[in-house]
Amino acid sequence: MTTETEFQIFCENIRRLRKQYALSKKEMAKRLGIGIRSLEKIERGDIPVRLGCQIIFNASRCFGIRPAALFECVVAFEH
Repeated sequence: MTTETEFQIFCENIRRLRKQYALSKKEMAKRLGIGIRSLEKIERGDIPVRLGCQIIFNASRCFGIRPAALFECVVAFEH
């Protein structure tokens, strides 16, 4: 799997998590520790240049999933 594919999977998983937990973009951005514009870019499949790895750990902690799972496949996460 290429890095580009993994990033696209990550973007789709972030969008799915937000929708699955019925979070507004504002609520999701706050949980991930990013701004709404960064979240919107991610959900469109664009990784913001200054995005740090902290978002991965914040998502992992907030949603109880392994960090690597965010890059492995597009899935519906259990909650």
